[in-house]
Amino acid sequence: MIGLPGHSAGSIAVHVPVADAVFVGDGLTTRPVLTGEHGPAPAPFTDDPGQALASLERLSGIEARWVLPGHGTPWSVGVPEAVRRVRVSAEAG
Repeated sequence: MIGLPGHSAGSIAVHVPVADAVFVGDGLTTRPVLTGEHGPAPAPFTDDPGQALASLERLSGIEARWVLPGHGTPWSVGVPEAVRRVRVSAEAG
């Protein structure tokens, strides 16, 4: 388990190497309900957006292909790219 506080105090991610995947719960989304866009972005309705974004850095070194969010479709371009896109989206938003 990897702690991802920010969205909520107990948010976590679970890396499953045999599945080449990281389950991120609400650590990020691939379909923000407020915009309807597709692709990795910060999860809306987050308790502490700054902390949530900082927490994602804990995932940036994981080389899993699949990112499985609690909301949105699975992302198959890899964890580092998902984290990068969330950062870009947060800076633009």
